[in-house]
Amino acid sequence: MLPSAFGQYNYLISIVTLLGPFTAFGLNSIITRELLNRKQDTVTILGSSLSIRLTISLILIGTMYLASSVFIDPNFQTEFLLLLFANFFTSFGVFEFWVNAEMLNQLAAKIRTVIRLTFSAIKLVGIYLDNNLDFFIIVFALELATLSLSMYFIYLVKRKSRESLKFCKTESTRLIKQSWMLLLSGIAAVVYLKIDQIMLGYLVNDSAVGIYSVAARLSEVWYFVPVAIVTSYFPSLLNNKNLSKISYQNSLQKLCDLLFGLAFILALVITLFSNSIVNIAFGSNYADSSSVLVVHIWAGVFIFMRALVSKWILVENLLKFSFITQFAGAVINVAINWILIPLYGPVGAALATLISYACASFFVFLAFKQTRPIAIIMINSMVYPIRFLKFK
Repeated sequence: MLPSAFGQYNYLISIVTLLGPFTAFGLNSIITRELLNRKQDTVTILGSSLSIRLTISLILIGTMYLASSVFIDPNFQTEFLLLLFANFFTSFGVFEFWVNAEMLNQLAAKIRTVIRLTFSAIKLVGIYLDNNLDFFIIVFALELATLSLSMYFIYLVKRKSRESLKFCKTESTRLIKQSWMLLLSGIAAVVYLKIDQIMLGYLVNDSAVGIYSVAARLSEVWYFVPVAIVTSYFPSLLNNKNLSKISYQNSLQKLCDLLFGLAFILALVITLFSNSIVNIAFGSNYADSSSVLVVHIWAGVFIFMRALVSKWILVENLLKFSFITQFAGAVINVAINWILIPLYGPVGAALATLISYACASFFVFLAFKQTRPIAIIMINSMVYPIRFLKFK
């Protein structure tokens, strides 16, 4: 696939990704917490959460399709509609939080890995056969739907009770009241995660989006790792919070050390071999992506630690800081992209991503007394070699 076609593909996906927070409705971590604290209400929590998400998804499909003529090429209206329907199935992601609460993460990770590897193989075959854009849109849509429905499948197989899911108006209202701040936070987060590709398409061209998207794909493919790690440890963090302050702080520091160490090693290796990685994965047409990758990959250091910070914010009930930091990151990202993209193209977008991730996931936390403790934990992780030598 040529960079221009790959750019159009990622442009469509970026727009659909912007809808993710609306579909999730800020419920993600709240569902896990509620399921852990109120096991007797499991079917009501899940039923109400699923109903909220399905309703929002249907509204989004209608609204976005009617408005799509403004920002989507008429030749890609059908592909965009297909992606909107695939986004509808992400509503079933609520069952992933039941999986987390029931400590079935290893089973879920195995199933997700099989699904991702299968669809990755299909995409590679598609690249080898030089299939058109429609093929990759269909594959992406099927992968998105399969990943979400797989969590529902685990629920059906592993649930202890055969009681049907229940919708409860009172429960739905309760969940929505708790989720609105995380909804705003999610919207801000996805803006600064994906706005770079949309701005590249607007300020430069589809080829620039294609060059950037390859680097972003190779960089962001690892972002599931910190989410999986932190999600598996979340129930124990909640328990440690209630049992012992010292144990809780030690758990946070060790987890942050692990996340920073993994991200740093990954970024270093990919920086050293970026040219070879891009050439092997996507071919010589995307040689310019290697310079973008060298910058973009270091944003992962902050993304890895942010996965822990997001759970810490929930445990400490500091939800407003999730929105404050994500909003700051979105504003900074848009402003820097506006300045750097015309000057440096895709590399400028990568620099904007790195700076905005660092601000939203670290520096903003230093500015507030309530969030400074987690910023100090992150600093300790960044100077881990010094701590290690001092301990020795």
